[in-house]
Amino acid sequence: MVISKATFAEKKTHERKKIKFIVEMKDFGPIAGGTITFRPLTLFIGPNNSGKSYAAMLIHSLFESFVLDVPGAMREFLSRYYDIDDFVKELAELDQIGDLKEGDELEISLGKITNRVFEEVHSKRMSHEIIRSYACPLRELARIGKKSFELKIACDSHKIELLFQADNPKIKWYSQEDFKMKVKVLGQHNIRTQFLKKDEPFFELTGSWKKNKKSLVISMIELPLSEYISNVFEDMAAPCYYLPAARSGILQGHKALAATIVRKAPLVGIEKLEIPKFSGVVSDFISSILTLPEEKGPFYKLAQELEGELLKGEIVVKTLDEYLYPEIRYNFRGKEIPLHRASSTVSELAPLILYLKYTIRPGSILIIEEPEAHLHPENQRILAKYLVKLIRKGVNIVITTHSDYLIEQLSSFILLSRVEPEKRISKYGYTREDFLNPGEVAAYVFT
Repeated sequence: MVISKATFAEKKTHERKKIKFIVEMKDFGPIAGGTITFRPLTLFIGPNNSGKSYAAMLIHSLFESFVLDVPGAMREFLSRYYDIDDFVKELAELDQIGDLKEGDELEISLGKITNRVFEEVHSKRMSHEIIRSYACPLRELARIGKKSFELKIACDSHKIELLFQADNPKIKWYSQEDFKMKVKVLGQHNIRTQFLKKDEPFFELTGSWKKNKKSLVISMIELPLSEYISNVFEDMAAPCYYLPAARSGILQGHKALAATIVRKAPLVGIEKLEIPKFSGVVSDFISSILTLPEEKGPFYKLAQELEGELLKGEIVVKTLDEYLYPEIRYNFRGKEIPLHRASSTVSELAPLILYLKYTIRPGSILIIEEPEAHLHPENQRILAKYLVKLIRKGVNIVITTHSDYLIEQLSSFILLSRVEPEKRISKYGYTREDFLNPGEVAAYVFT
């Protein structure tokens, strides 16, 4: 059998991906219930221990679970979630292929297969990421006095409702996928297989067989199904980065952690390697700092403007050959100062500046816990201005905050949306893009 031609439907491109994301929680940690609708700027406001960080970490967990690496061989991928023999058995229509004559066409729904795969992937991937992010079993995340918690998630056009009881996730409802194929015999041992996503052409294959048309069609299913599953998760996925509270202390302590791991590396498999336990968001943060890209990101210049205005200096990264991990320093008037000797403002803003210089891209999600920490009220206002600039450039931002100054300044940028661009410049000293539309902001009060 030979597959001679594969044709993909043309993908639509967008300058900025609009994230449509809603999550509803019930009995989750300290949160009795509530619904969060994602916006370019999402604010979590409230007193300590009210659940702001719980909600922020959940958003990070869910977006991490949408990042799915689909292997090139669909058979290998499906075997994780679905028995291949059952895969063939459930497509009973495949037996009809052998009877097709030249010009005949047969439509076969692949919904059973895709729905089963998505059901398994959603429950297992989400459970894994939630456990990893909070560094505890699922049963410990239920509200005190409750035995379970519920999540309802809508992302893009995909919806899923899960019940987490003890350590067993159960899917109560999820969107059914509409994916099917049309098989047509073209003659001269040739078959065309067209795959449809919501009745729109998605993928097309043509091939030839020598003995068995059914075997050819089965081999044709793997690549389009892999592409379809990847396509669905790409629609939901967005790079998500988390700046946890106490990040300055974590940043200053990452060298000691890295050195400890390096020293103990020769003993792996000989002695039990004990590593301090971190939540997933903290370990992701440390990992991202240790593996900063060498090339500058699209917001490098904006980060330089931010550090120049707020820090009056520059955050620099140098890799030391001795340990091969980055050394982060504060360059002030040509003098490099280790981060542990710099001011709390410098060490608190350093992670944000590094993310902007090397990691964040348009379309990314940036979650910041307490961005106002260690900042004078005037500096909080300056920081708010740069957060707005990031939103204008396509970054989605989630903030947990206690600061009236920060909220007040962000509110001022909403009011500036009513001011003519020229007046923003001449009268108020801002730029054309220093504003927030009311529809770009969602604020949630935790009590």
